[in-house]
Amino acid sequence: MTSPETRRPFDWEAAGQTLGESFDGYHAVVVAGNDPLTTGRVAIGIGRAQAKHRRTAVGDLFAESQPIIDLVHSDDPHGLVDSFLYGVSLNRIAHAVPGAGELFVMTSGTEPPDYEAMLGHPRWLRVAVGFEEVGALLVLAVPASAPRLAELVDSTDGIVFVGPATVADIPASSVLGTIAARTRGEISPSAPRRPSPIVGLRIQPKKSQRWRAASFAGLGVSVTIAAMAAWLAYRPLAGGPQRLGPKPGSATASKQPVAIAPESNARDTAVDTGSLASQTPEITNPEDSAQSAAFGVELLAANTQAGAILKLQKDGKTLPAATFAPALIQGAQWYKVIGGAFRERFGADSLLDALRRRKVLDPGSGAVVHLPFAFLIDSGVPASAVPGMVSMYADRGQPVYALRQANGSAWLLIGAFQSAQQSLLYASSLRASGITPVLVYRKGRSF
Repeated sequence: MTSPETRRPFDWEAAGQTLGESFDGYHAVVVAGNDPLTTGRVAIGIGRAQAKHRRTAVGDLFAESQPIIDLVHSDDPHGLVDSFLYGVSLNRIAHAVPGAGELFVMTSGTEPPDYEAMLGHPRWLRVAVGFEEVGALLVLAVPASAPRLAELVDSTDGIVFVGPATVADIPASSVLGTIAARTRGEISPSAPRRPSPIVGLRIQPKKSQRWRAASFAGLGVSVTIAAMAAWLAYRPLAGGPQRLGPKPGSATASKQPVAIAPESNARDTAVDTGSLASQTPEITNPEDSAQSAAFGVELLAANTQAGAILKLQKDGKTLPAATFAPALIQGAQWYKVIGGAFRERFGADSLLDALRRRKVLDPGSGAVVHLPFAFLIDSGVPASAVPGMVSMYADRGQPVYALRQANGSAWLLIGAFQSAQQSLLYASSLRASGITPVLVYRKGRSF
């Protein structure tokens, strides 16, 4: 006599793990559903798949996703909300999961998320770029009904839907996959323990990646939690040059600030420094040339300093290492607005692509530039003092930014230059402000 076929519940975590094995090229993924249990299990599954070979953090933005909460063995109630609103260190809220490779989990925190305030926050773009730069992965479990979810997705590599959840204003190109159980909600015990394929699992083609995986070969994935602690403070500014308005020096040129944009990303960004007669300043740290954070993104060039300051005031909160620097273009002085400071070009490429996707820049706008030099304003600055000091200089119209050093302190820098000779244009301005120009190779990570 044959016994009736028994069935077991759909394994949401196994489904997430199967899907997650195809996510090597992603660095920030949203997992959205209506049920905090099934959505949390899928997010954990994706995290377990990737944590086998790189740092992976799974964050709970449901405030009640029990599968994520169950992995935390600590009495500390702080989480993502506390880090976002109150600056609690990620060292404190990221909990290692024993026996799960390099998997960490983060709860929502001491209070429920304010989705209107959090999901559309420009800081997520900086977080995503930060994870991308170090080769790690962030997985966020979020209610599909949360307001401004589409804005959060736009700051990441895309979204995985769990169950019947969909969001009308998220384009199909942003959907990385959908996981749904059988109509009856069960699969037979004779099915594989790690279902392949899983009924209801649909993997969409990947969106164009913001980086090339091969570029990370030299970095490795030995990123520490100390590096991860920079996530929510990562990335103040970036963008790409836009050229608008009349040619400088023409009869129709206005005295009001205008911006100029490149014809393409491949344009020659060299500036005319032949007319500079001053003595080229000495580079004080030549030994750091090999580790210089030389690559950045040129947002625009304005024909007045006021125009450059206006751009920083408008977009500075969403961009890393924001600054501007004077440059001679066809004999006229312009002010180039720069964001980002990366050792490898792929970091700047990634930032440029992310800013276009988030519509900080128009399609085709912006250019990656090689700017290894800057003027050092201060060094050994405690991390806690950086925001106030940068704000103080900004109030004076001085585009100072911070780069985090290996010992946790910060360098305060101003400007970004292709050559020591180009920096001469800014040196006299600094002297007039009572600042002694000290030219250095830029090094460190964006604060």
